[in-house]
Amino acid sequence: MLVSYSVAMFLDVSSKSEGPEVLHVSQWSGYIVASDMQNRSSAVTRVSGSWIVPEVNPSDNMTFSGIWVGVGGYGEDTLIQTGTEQEYLDGEAVYYAWYELLPDYLVPIHSIHVQPGDTMTASIRLVNDSTDTWSITIWDVTRGEKFEKTVVYNSSRLSAEWVVERPKVNDTVSALADFGSVTFTECKATVDGVIGVIGNFSYSKFVMHEEDTPLVAVSSLDGDESGFTVTYLEQPSPTESPDDLTPVAVRSGAFLVCAATVVYKSR
Repeated sequence: MLVSYSVAMFLDVSSKSEGPEVLHVSQWSGYIVASDMQNRSSAVTRVSGSWIVPEVNPSDNMTFSGIWVGVGGYGEDTLIQTGTEQEYLDGEAVYYAWYELLPDYLVPIHSIHVQPGDTMTASIRLVNDSTDTWSITIWDVTRGEKFEKTVVYNSSRLSAEWVVERPKVNDTVSALADFGSVTFTECKATVDGVIGVIGNFSYSKFVMHEEDTPLVAVSSLDGDESGFTVTYLEQPSPTESPDDLTPVAVRSGAFLVCAATVVYKSR
């Protein structure tokens, strides 16, 4: 089974008359910041955030979800990211940490033993501008297990993201795992040398859709504008309309942008 991570196609863009611009996409949910969302520059040098790994609900089918922070990937083909995966495969829930540098393969991190309820903190930081050297860090705070790696990567540095994603499986967008809710906290970025939270910068919100039907609800930013919650939505039965969608309860605890994908064989 081949699983691919990519940025999806925009289905619709809502008005920005009240609140941030909301981007309707097929694979991403969460928030993105940039120097200016309408006229971005190569200004992002760091992204970080925390979340609690959610427990996925059993399913008759194989379902998938990824939670990550990243730099790049919006409207172009570079993306450096790290996060956790929550899947339900063949009657078993699967959890693990990973990092990825498009277009290379996703790399599972076996030294971190992710489980639902674990608090994760992740960051991606530019170490040396002249050599394109980056530091990738992901830490399972609950278990005291930390992974750090220095890589050389030519990033666009155009954006920073905090995302819940459903990947492609065998070149088809997968079914989203029922993860309940996940809350991102302490979401920070460095843009043009300024360190701040999401609300300090130009930002937009992603909401994952299947055609016209939202698959998740993405909250507004919290009081200090450094966090938000993505909630899985129960899908309507044939007799229900999309207006009947309601969030499930919280359990233990996000135009064509680019065509690049990363493929790995899931365990």
